[in-house]
Amino acid sequence: MTTTHIVHYNGATAKSQSVIASLARDSVENGEVITIIDIGRTTKIKQGFPANRWAKLLGHTVFENALQNILEPLGVAIVPLPSATKRAALKLEHLAALEQALESELLTYFRLDHIPRSAEARNLSGRLRSAMMETYAALTELWSHTPPDRVLIPNGRTSRQKAARLVAETMGLNVFLYENGRASPDSYYLGRTQPHDRVASQQEILDGFPLPQGRALETVADTWLTHRMAGSAGTNQFSDQWAPASALSQKNAKRNPIAVFFASSFDEFLAFGPMWTIDEWSHQFEAFDLMMSILEDRGVELVLRLHPNLGTKSRQYFLREVRDILALQDRHPSLKIHWHNEPTNSYDLVRNADYVIVERSTIGLEASLMGKPVWVTQAAQWDMVADVRQVLRPTDISEEVLELWDASPLGAQKFVAYWMAQEKPLHYNWQTWASWYSEKAPLRMKVAQLTVDNPWRHKKRLLSLEWAKWRNSRFTPRGRKSENK
Repeated sequence: MTTTHIVHYNGATAKSQSVIASLARDSVENGEVITIIDIGRTTKIKQGFPANRWAKLLGHTVFENALQNILEPLGVAIVPLPSATKRAALKLEHLAALEQALESELLTYFRLDHIPRSAEARNLSGRLRSAMMETYAALTELWSHTPPDRVLIPNGRTSRQKAARLVAETMGLNVFLYENGRASPDSYYLGRTQPHDRVASQQEILDGFPLPQGRALETVADTWLTHRMAGSAGTNQFSDQWAPASALSQKNAKRNPIAVFFASSFDEFLAFGPMWTIDEWSHQFEAFDLMMSILEDRGVELVLRLHPNLGTKSRQYFLREVRDILALQDRHPSLKIHWHNEPTNSYDLVRNADYVIVERSTIGLEASLMGKPVWVTQAAQWDMVADVRQVLRPTDISEEVLELWDASPLGAQKFVAYWMAQEKPLHYNWQTWASWYSEKAPLRMKVAQLTVDNPWRHKKRLLSLEWAKWRNSRFTPRGRKSENK
């Protein structure tokens, strides 16, 4: 009988408890003996729900025993990570990977494209490094004495996740990675590759990962795209802020060609490591600027769509982006901008576009599925498989490169089918754990998060980010050309 250890801590994935409970249930039904190794004691920034007593004061309930009530009948034990009795000898080849993972975690936390030179950043870096090394040592000791047949690790990107993965792989354990679902609604991912490893995941497809063929492949891809476009009921978390998509394109024989440029929030991808920083642009709008110069000389209409996620960034990041965007419009006065907080449906923009240019946004994959020619200016999750053109440096851009072509959706269909093949349905939803949906929490429950036992600097940061989101959401480009103003 297969023995499996699932490494877990609250907040390891976006839907942490639903994922871990579903994963444990499916593994038990597969005949495995499951132990959950809870590494929560090394957590430095705690996530999850406030205590039920605080929730009740605000008219809500946290079902604090729900996870235990699900796991006990399954025979699944939750074992706290034991303390290491001695410091593990760190392999030199692991040092660089762990430091990269630590940098990734800090970039994600600060929501910037750099790690601030501040006392807060230095303090948090030291605490995370200590937790990472403790996790490395404790798991080395645990698995040296009682090695499981299989280890399931969340994501594998951030510092403690990376430590767990390196220890397991060094010991020759059978490693799988799990994460919140990316392709299907209410699902989780379980696979061999780290979810944000763009090279390894695409190589699996190129090496012959088993996929549906012909019409069956098209159906899988169409289903995924339908879920993405389904507004509040779909898998694109931003589309419920948009106007309903139009069924028909607004193309007509007399209009000029249209090029739509889709920006991304690039700081989050810097956190994913060197494989995501393969371009040579000095800033993210340099490529757009060069391409716009060529296209506007052809009489092509220029449209820029800002990613809705821009509104969730720190005020410093947001204002810098706005400055760069307005400078781009100064250089191309005909440019029409759809700002992050406008209800424009991005799928309508794609339908009416002749050229689709993205940095790395998933809208590029969706446009490729729709048969549109797509240019990609940075590393993308699907750039080795989909029929797209990469332009990663100024010398890549030319009149010839910007010629239209008859794009094939086949590569994009394969990538989507690969995503969907590795996902399993969640057996539990947010109502299992609390009386409110934490991903769209009411204001009073956001305030309740301040009661979670965390450093005061973190609580201050939460307040600062909420204030920044509110201010960013109310942004208006005064005196500027905006498609919806």
